[in-house]
Amino acid sequence: MGFDWVRLFNFRNLGDGKIDIAAPQVFLIGENGQGKSNFLESLYYLSYGGSFRTRHDQEVCRHGEDQMALDGFFTSREDRFRMEVRYEESRKTLHRDGKTIQDRKDMVSLIPTVVFRHGDMDFVSGSPEKQRWFVDQTLSMNYPLYIDDLRRYRKILKNRNQLLKSHDYEMISVYDYHLAEAGLSLQRRREDVLRSFNHVFSQEFRYIAGLSEDLTIEYQASWKGCKTIEDVLEILAKNHARERVLRTTTSGPHRDKFFFRYGDRDFLSLASTGQVRLVSLILRVAQARFFLKETGRLPLLLLDDVLLELDGLRRDRFISRLPPAEQRLFTFLPGNIFRDYRTEETMVYTISDGRFQRE
Repeated sequence: MGFDWVRLFNFRNLGDGKIDIAAPQVFLIGENGQGKSNFLESLYYLSYGGSFRTRHDQEVCRHGEDQMALDGFFTSREDRFRMEVRYEESRKTLHRDGKTIQDRKDMVSLIPTVVFRHGDMDFVSGSPEKQRWFVDQTLSMNYPLYIDDLRRYRKILKNRNQLLKSHDYEMISVYDYHLAEAGLSLQRRREDVLRSFNHVFSQEFRYIAGLSEDLTIEYQASWKGCKTIEDVLEILAKNHARERVLRTTTSGPHRDKFFFRYGDRDFLSLASTGQVRLVSLILRVAQARFFLKETGRLPLLLLDDVLLELDGLRRDRFISRLPPAEQRLFTFLPGNIFRDYRTEETMVYTISDGRFQRE
């Protein structure tokens, strides 16, 4: 199960050609800068139609080129299909079995993918925007209709902000109602899912970290305590004068915050960089396990050089708590650590200067 093969053309520094990865577990071994992470990025691209590194498709084209193409065949317990991504003449096209995919939203449930990477620390100690992104991604994986709710809210928010910037206040009350309606829907979804997610997350934390107290995510909604549209309208009305000065909407789900609580204490005030790193990995384990629990489907797992910073005990616990998956792909620096987790079903490639050599 998973990707049988991937064909690459002009994707970052990777050599053009077809790579066989038809194995439950694939190890990619190489020094930094040789293309290991780029290959994981190519699989993510085929899964979601975009990168986990950049929003600009031009940036994934090989240096000096203005086009690229990816092609892969994916097998799951439910289906078998071919995915294609093309970028040329500043335009991206997506295809499944030769048929055009008009909306990237339709890809979310095709190849559900969880990527573990160093940048995930931002979900723990980064900006509220980064934390909202993680929560929204978790919701979107499990409930694709949430994407429609999120898009609707963002469109209303954009239009309302345009009114504030242009000093056109006559329509503000109309947009207030629509903003309250769409925003409350997002808030309720976030509240409901975090209650369930925290149960999975705290359980994984206790085992992997080896600590007795729970670590949970506390949701601080911008419209805290609001249960009805009328409650929200009251807040929006109170903010009108201030928003006219600032020319932007100052409350709503786009201003929600999340805090990590270790028992009754603020986790970040206690945590070392290593502990933040560990929690970011546990977040991804919980995200993958929560997806399996909610949908009954197996995810694709991409793990980018995440084991090196863990001590042996936590590394073993982390590996043991990865959920069943369609396929797992790990990147490693050269050395002996990867041999501890290699099985008879593991396919191993060495990558050097974008070229793949199978062991």
